Amino acid sequence: MEKRKLGASDLKVSVIGFGAWGIGGHPFWTNEGDNKSVSAVQKAFDLGINFFDTAPVYGFGRSERLIAKALNKKRDKVILATKCGLRWEKESAGSIRKDSSANSIRFEIEESLKRLKTDFIDLYQVHWPDPNTSFRETMEELLKLKEEKKILTIGLSNFSKSQMEECLKYGEFISLQSMYNMLERDLEKDEIPFCKEKGIGIIPYSPLASGVLTGKYDKQTKFRDWRGKGILGHFSGEIYESHIDKVEKLKSFASNYGKKVYHLAINWLLAQEGISTAIVGAKKAVQVQDNQQATGWEISEEDMKNINELLAT
Repeated sequence: MEKRKLGASDLKVSVIGFGAWGIGGHPFWTNEGDNKSVSAVQKAFDLGINFFDTAPVYGFGRSERLIAKALNKKRDKVILATKCGLRWEKESAGSIRKDSSANSIRFEIEESLKRLKTDFIDLYQVHWPDPNTSFRETMEELLKLKEEKKILTIGLSNFSKSQMEECLKYGEFISLQSMYNMLERDLEKDEIPFCKEKGIGIIPYSPLASGVLTGKYDKQTKFRDWRGKGILGHFSGEIYESHIDKVEKLKSFASNYGKKVYHLAINWLLAQEGISTAIVGAKKAVQVQDNQQATGWEISEEDMKNINELLAT
């Protein structure tokens, strides 16, 4: 699989990264079972994926443990990315809180290292900005971890341009992970130009708009999981209906290449300037295999123009 440099680092990541949110299961997703989850991770490795993205809050540690179980004999061949800054008092979505204080980060790194069964993290990311902690405190602690070789590089997730500017006053980071896909393109206004200017790698998550771009849903779909609670994204109302209309039209473009609409969506994303790797979630090996069809081909210049015109409506 094609690999690209991640920001100003020496890390070369596969253009499709394995997103391990789904295998964490509760409280955000249903889980296919540990054996299927491990098989999905191993299939990703076998197909050339070397970038595996997880977080402590994904299943309250479960995702990290499953990544370790699947990859523990392949540690020197993979790039492990996890996060800090979200804590919980009990294993429920309602108890999750932001905490990027030095003490919290120090606790979280040790827990993640234990769960991942490793001595270091390749990319350690602040999951969300913490309004109660200065960016200086957060960055200074991350730099200490880097000096101690517990982490190799620093990344941010869900940070705005102004927040990134503030963080750069206190230390370097190599990547920004944020929501970006055909239907949710707010990142293009400020964050992507800033990252390109500063040489910061862009890692989009939710390349399929949390499932909307799979083409499986219609305007009557009612989501019973977190998508139906207004936490993130648009899964009801006029915006959702507009998304469905676009997905139906995108299917015809995908068929021109003998692909599904979700293959088109991932391919389109990887063609955008500044993208290092796209985080694509999977809970079963067959899904990982299918996602491979998004790479190895290009959308024509004319189709790209027409697709972008459609998305702008």
